[in-house]
Amino acid sequence: MRNSSLQKEQVYQEFLTELMESSSEHKFHTSPSKPVRLFSMYIANYTSIKKIQQIDQECVKAFFSYLLKNHKRLSLSLSDIKKSIKTIVLILGIEEDECFSDFSLSNTCIWNNLK
Repeated sequence: MRNSSLQKEQVYQEFLTELMESSSEHKFHTSPSKPVRLFSMYIANYTSIKKIQQIDQECVKAFFSYLLKNHKRLSLSLSDIKKSIKTIVLILGIEEDECFSDFSLSNTCIWNNLK
């Protein structure tokens, strides 16, 4: 395995572990493991973030866009995307942006990306 792949795997494992530990502090109706795995994979492969403290609202927005653009490849429904974002926002304690919570038909930013 190449060095960059090992580094990405290490970042993925660190984020996965830290986020799963943080998720145990909250009550969820479903298991947060899938959203946490997706978010950890996104952070490791598509950002240069190395510490949870570096994650901000812009990073979560970028993750939201990533889910919208790749929902077919990731086999995600709109409900899965909504649950994933709500889970990540809750675990990280980030203020929820309006675009994360508005899944109405009038929210064209979502529907234009779900082609």
